[in-house]
Amino acid sequence: MKGSLSWRRGLLVLPVILVLCLAAFQAFTLLRSEVGRYQTELFLDHWQQETEDSRSFVVDASELEVALGGVDSAIRQMPDNPALYVLKARVLERGRLSGIDTENNSELEAWEKAIALRPAWPYSWSDYARARSQYSLIDAEFEAALLRASQLGPWEPRVLENSALFSFHYRGWLSDALQAELDNSYQKLVKAYPHSARRIAKQYQ
Repeated sequence: MKGSLSWRRGLLVLPVILVLCLAAFQAFTLLRSEVGRYQTELFLDHWQQETEDSRSFVVDASELEVALGGVDSAIRQMPDNPALYVLKARVLERGRLSGIDTENNSELEAWEKAIALRPAWPYSWSDYARARSQYSLIDAEFEAALLRASQLGPWEPRVLENSALFSFHYRGWLSDALQAELDNSYQKLVKAYPHSARRIAKQYQ
């Protein structure tokens, strides 16, 4: 009788143990992901500060490798976190701007993955368009990304700034519909953030 009761208690406790084990595993996974993310963000903050102090600053290849290792480790733990792919894209961008040879498609692929995981986030669409422009990919995907960013974030500051820059820089290269949308974004920027609008317009006077 006692053996039967112990066996039944064991069956009742087993789901609780499984839930606790699962929770512990998820917490450990999150912790490992956060460590990699935090390490990579420290590098990006450091590089930004160095760039502000000296415009000739370039990222060291060894630092880039460590930063990429950190964000890749985080992605392995949390592969469905779109913010981690944004982080990876930003690290790859810094490497490219510093003349470090990285795979041509890896930066764009990181943006595409971020967009796939969070398609309603306007900043990823806008920054993806900016990345394509830096690879001289002024194509249908570039235009679609810009249009989507404008639709999803019609008053978001960085979206407006990117759109305003493209409205000036690629005038004559874009479809009439997109050019009209970008010109409209510039007028919004003038209204909401006049200082930024004047700064951008001054570059093209």
